[in-house]
Amino acid sequence: MSAQGFLVDAATRHQIYVQRYAGGNLKRAAKFISKAINTAKERVAAGLSAYGTKRYASQIAALSGDLAAIYGDMKGQVVMDLTDFGAYEAEFNVTMLGKAVKAVVQFNVPAPEMVAAAALADPLELEARKGLQRISISGALDQFGTKKAAEIIGEIQIGSALGETSQQISGRLSSVHQMQQDQASALVRTMTNHVSSTARMEVLKVNDDILEGWTAIATLDGHTTPYCRSIDQKWFPFDAPKPPFHWSCRTSFVPRIKPEYAREIKGSTRPAVGPDGAELVSSKTTYQEWLSRQPASFQRDVLGPNRYELFTKGELTLDKFVDDAGRTLTLQQLKDLEPAAFERAGL
Repeated sequence: MSAQGFLVDAATRHQIYVQRYAGGNLKRAAKFISKAINTAKERVAAGLSAYGTKRYASQIAALSGDLAAIYGDMKGQVVMDLTDFGAYEAEFNVTMLGKAVKAVVQFNVPAPEMVAAAALADPLELEARKGLQRISISGALDQFGTKKAAEIIGEIQIGSALGETSQQISGRLSSVHQMQQDQASALVRTMTNHVSSTARMEVLKVNDDILEGWTAIATLDGHTTPYCRSIDQKWFPFDAPKPPFHWSCRTSFVPRIKPEYAREIKGSTRPAVGPDGAELVSSKTTYQEWLSRQPASFQRDVLGPNRYELFTKGELTLDKFVDDAGRTLTLQQLKDLEPAAFERAGL
């Protein structure tokens, strides 16, 4: 098996660790969210003055300041965790690359601290509902804290204006609590994957003389997005946008070593999760090849009924379901571009 297969094997296994690490980060961040909600509940239980009075406004302002401090502390904890993680990722990627190139190859090793700093400074570029979103980790955490504090204050003000009891307002805050936990999960997991990807790219860039670019590695299961499915095992130059491509993106990538520098390594696999559970498949297996081998019911669940017909009968490959920017094409757009496929599929 080639060095490329070894890298796919190592990177996909490591991605499991990345997701577990993100889970640990989320638990630490969740404590700050709980503290914010509990602080608000305590203020409400202690009694608020009549809605609209100066004293009420003063109480709300004081609570707003306390919530800002709590979410600020959360940001500090997350940044500290990601800084340590970035340094670890730099060392991991140096080790991984070193095992895949020939022993005679001299490759550069960047300082872990510099890689971690670059990972935190590099902005995320994510596909969102309103188009491409570009934001730094610091900016994303500031935005999260400001919005979440405003949500808490907003629920209290709505309850107060409606004349609700403290217990009723507390119930509102409990609903906000769960919503914030879910949103924090997407935020932390995306930032963790971003730091992992940026650390890897920093290691690759200082060794670009022995590399040809990078290859995308998507997760082989039923939750992968259309764009990530379409680019699995595809080659990209160093200046192409790298993962994460969207919120909660799990896609990773591996370096593509020039043949003259690659070491020959025996046997490699990558994990996959289909309808019958987890399995190991060849590291050369693409998402399209893997999906083609799954039962029709699973393919239909992943693609939807019409795209399933286009995939199986219309002979469309997965990359045809997205545009060059990674956006999923509508059925009408697909029909305009691939009318013959619709005829073959009987749609």
